[in-house]
Amino acid sequence: MALLRGEEEAKVREWFAALERPVELLVAVGPEQTPPAGARDVDFGAEMVKVCEGLAELGDGVTWRVEDEPDGFPRFPAVSIRPDGRDAGVRYDGLPWGYELGSLVGAILEAGRAEPSLRSESLAELEMLDRDLVLDVFVTPT
Repeated sequence: MALLRGEEEAKVREWFAALERPVELLVAVGPEQTPPAGARDVDFGAEMVKVCEGLAELGDGVTWRVEDEPDGFPRFPAVSIRPDGRDAGVRYDGLPWGYELGSLVGAILEAGRAEPSLRSESLAELEMLDRDLVLDVFVTPT
């Protein structure tokens, strides 16, 4: 089964071809959370690998690799989106099926930019922070 429909795949290929720097997807697999009711026997780690492998096939600038229980990952499966192969602190926990796949594609596109897409005013405000922050963003189409 294809990861994307034909017209979606063509668009993502176009976007990935325009990446200004390479992006690595580090897939972290390990002990999974209890699957939700109705999940049957889905291997969420294997599904995350398939998603990242499928995305990497859409552009030369996107690569992927798997690590079993890497340090710093409290939940599995997860994928760390790494511009130039370095950990920039952007991570997707869980499996991005359906509409949620758009969030992962968007993160790859942002990571592949040479310069951030934030406005200069936003970057200036971030520079004024006096401590490191961790932000958790929850994504759902509903």
